[in-house]
Amino acid sequence: MHEAAPGRPAWSRPADAAILTFLAGHSAEYPAIVANRIGMHAPYVEARFEVLAERGLVEAVSDEVVYRLTERGERALDAGALPE
Repeated sequence: MHEAAPGRPAWSRPADAAILTFLAGHSAEYPAIVANRIGMHAPYVEARFEVLAERGLVEAVSDEVVYRLTERGERALDAGALPE
């Protein structure tokens, strides 16, 4: 079981901040490309994208599962904290 780091919701992982930060600098991107650019395994990043989408922080923008940051995700980045 993963314990949340101080100031981080229990559902989140360190990869989430890296994913959101990467997307903040891009309009939309495939999870595999994000994984490559942030140095993580693609299946893990794909799974984290699903969690982030469930939380409303990213959204799929095509049937090919290209994601972009949502306004909620932008606010979370600006605040420096992910929502519960």
